[in-house]
Amino acid sequence: MTQKESTRHAGERTAARRRFVAPDLARGLALVGIAMANMVTDWDPAEGVDHAAGLGGYNGDGTAWEKLLVFFETLFVHVRGLPMFATLLGVGIGMIFVSLERRGYPLRARRGVLARRYGFLFLFGLVHKTLFFTNDIMTAYGIAALILCLFIGWSDKALYALAGAAFALNAVLRAPGVFAAFSSTAEPIDGSPARIFDLSDRIAAGLANFWVYPAMGVIEMLAFFPLVVVGFVWGRRGVFGDVDGNARMLRGWAILAAVVIAAVGIPWGCAEVGALGPGWAVGFNAANEVAGMLTGPGILAAIALACRPLQSRIDASGTLPPPAQTLAQPLVALGKRSMSGYLEQTVLFILTTQPAFWWATRDATIAGKLGWALLVWLATLAGAWALDKAGKPGPFEWLHRRLSYGKDGLPEHYPG
Repeated sequence: MTQKESTRHAGERTAARRRFVAPDLARGLALVGIAMANMVTDWDPAEGVDHAAGLGGYNGDGTAWEKLLVFFETLFVHVRGLPMFATLLGVGIGMIFVSLERRGYPLRARRGVLARRYGFLFLFGLVHKTLFFTNDIMTAYGIAALILCLFIGWSDKALYALAGAAFALNAVLRAPGVFAAFSSTAEPIDGSPARIFDLSDRIAAGLANFWVYPAMGVIEMLAFFPLVVVGFVWGRRGVFGDVDGNARMLRGWAILAAVVIAAVGIPWGCAEVGALGPGWAVGFNAANEVAGMLTGPGILAAIALACRPLQSRIDASGTLPPPAQTLAQPLVALGKRSMSGYLEQTVLFILTTQPAFWWATRDATIAGKLGWALLVWLATLAGAWALDKAGKPGPFEWLHRRLSYGKDGLPEHYPG
């Protein structure tokens, strides 16, 4: 880190104590997209449908509403919440980095604290992935955070270069698959469902594959690691404490996200509703896996810009203003408890979308599946809001903090 950057970070230390509404609001909103994406691709994927099999599907010519939902998914659901969460993961690491710097922790000690915290995130994810949800993302997030710990002393410029190189490498490695996908005649999803017919069998299969999951996490991590790096720079620089000063940069990211969403999502939606050949659907789905990652920082940037008036009122009064208490507070409450909300989704999806339990979405097509995902998200929203009203943290946030920092938490000043 250069002397100039160190001085700037020191000047931002007072901002590290503030709670910024945009990241929490973004986490709460991202969870509804994650619920919808996981619902149609993992928990209860469509089988025997004519169109948009990987998006929940519909039969025959479809209604205008069903086709509208297809476009809603291709534009705003798939590979939107995950990259935004990856960016937010980096933001959180950056903010903790500044907080530890403020407390006098040397760089090596900061690495140790962060490695412990995100090592436990990796373990949480590994348990979740092994026993309940094969496509868990916390395992890969934990790996990404641990790798980032090796670079946290680098300058902003060097970190941006690292992010760019990692994104370019991932794009090059995936390019042959994307090009091949455009010549495919298959549906994007092959119809093999990730359902639980017997919970004991599911756990047994997970335990048998336990040693494979860390390697899978490394592969998954390669796609979004650049976003974690970008988010870290934002968190370390205090971007959310000075949105006005970073408005030009944030607007650039927001515009980039809008361009990617339109350029990929619109033709992908056209292909899914049958306006283009099936190869186009598979191809744009694959292209979205790569280019869609760029939407993460952009969506977060747009939310930060939109939240400027709200953040100003919070800074002035210390609380959310009355209208926002009704509209934004539940989302902020869920954002503060995003790990618990994410894991609660797993419990609710297991109990309501699997044949071994209550298969509420049996024979449902796109509207029913997305509607049920929305209900699951609303249940987690209500739970988080109730905890917020009671002044309680999310149970998994409490456990994560306790394991990471100990019973008494981190000392206010570095004890060394």
